[in-house]
Amino acid sequence: MGQPIVELDRTMVDGVAVFTLDRNLTSMATRAFDGAPDDPDGDDFPAILAARIFAQDRAITRVYLAANVVQVTRPRGWDDASLDAVGEIITDLFRFYD
Repeated sequence: MGQPIVELDRTMVDGVAVFTLDRNLTSMATRAFDGAPDDPDGDDFPAILAARIFAQDRAITRVYLAANVVQVTRPRGWDDASLDAVGEIITDLFRFYD
């Protein structure tokens, strides 16, 4: 159940990976997380996404969401495996089972 989110673009600027998506996650608001949120509500999808991203990689220090863009800061830099892992978490946000 649930459609995967499609990644339209992936850009890196220094230690920040910017994922542009095919759908809006925050409407007009922005959300920033400097650490994993404690027990996000079941319908707070930006907080759920941030918690999953922080849980996946301890080197991540910030997750910022604005409309259909997710910016993830990893000061140690990015490798392909780390980028793909975060991309997969984003893709599967709304998937509840295969």
